[in-house]
Amino acid sequence: MKTIGQNIATLRKEKGITQEQLAEVCMVSPQAVSKWENDNSCPDVTLLKVIARTLGVSVDELLDDGEGPVTKLTETQGTKGKLLKIRAIDGVNKVNVNLPVALIEVLLMSQNIQGQISIGKTKAFQLVDFQQIMDLISLGVMGKLVEAQGEDGEIVEVWVE
Repeated sequence: MKTIGQNIATLRKEKGITQEQLAEVCMVSPQAVSKWENDNSCPDVTLLKVIARTLGVSVDELLDDGEGPVTKLTETQGTKGKLLKIRAIDGVNKVNVNLPVALIEVLLMSQNIQGQISIGKTKAFQLVDFQQIMDLISLGVMGKLVEAQGEDGEIVEVWVE
């Protein structure tokens, strides 16, 4: 499990920023930055945004402990090679489907995506708005995008990799 201090140290070094430079931007002493990086103390919550911007990441990434997937914004590289992963769970069955994002684009153009993709009898699947998902992907958002639960407890999860 990574700590905020480890994240600050790693990101700072990757950016080629010294502890003194980060301290100056945050208006704290270099010793304070050293204490953060050695997990002897944590930065004040009001500094998290400044630190994240300086290190070129989101506050979410700065606080990420590495335990689970984080939805994050990446440089937009189109849809080439990206997969839309869909998991449907209806209490008894669990179905996993991997679809190329390019296929979803084609189905959206035909205006018949809901009819083309059927995952068992899962009604929760009808709650998924694929146009919104494609809009997020076009902005560069990656990771888990949707978790929808239907009336019968059915669950549909959608993420992009």
